[in-house]
Amino acid sequence: MKKSTPIYGVTRVDNETSRTHGWLVTVQRRGVIFRRQFSDGVLGGKARSLAAAKAYRDEIVAKHPPLSRREHAEIVKKSNKSGVVGVCRYCASESGRRPNAEERWFWVASWVLPDGRAKRVKFSVRKYGEEGAFKLAAKARREAVRQMAGNFDPGATRRKKRLSRA
Repeated sequence: MKKSTPIYGVTRVDNETSRTHGWLVTVQRRGVIFRRQFSDGVLGGKARSLAAAKAYRDEIVAKHPPLSRREHAEIVKKSNKSGVVGVCRYCASESGRRPNAEERWFWVASWVLPDGRAKRVKFSVRKYGEEGAFKLAAKARREAVRQMAGNFDPGATRRKKRLSRA
């Protein structure tokens, strides 16, 4: 069976039990979910309902553009403890969990690269001091966010890159 290419924001619904056949459009923008069903029976077939679903999806996307990568990177999460998005305190133990293991503390700046990989930069508390390491991490994060371009794609990390066979 040939696997069809997914259509952004549009899903096929075929439920024999409830005799529901059509396309479901679901697009989320800035916390608001836009959802509408397009029935094959009402719209005159599978092709027409798909065309109507795509038109609705395109209208929503045009009226409500996605977050930019920069906007998404600046969202403060509930779990943030440092007060700066993308900056956290980290402890590295030299020899595991032994009682006399030396603990090394860092402030870490992290962000997502355009290809979806995570980037982290550590600043040692021992080397720069608590405040100095924190300030350097915050500065590194600010610089990385400033250079971000393009729109946020929530599915980018789930999609596998296709390898070209040349």
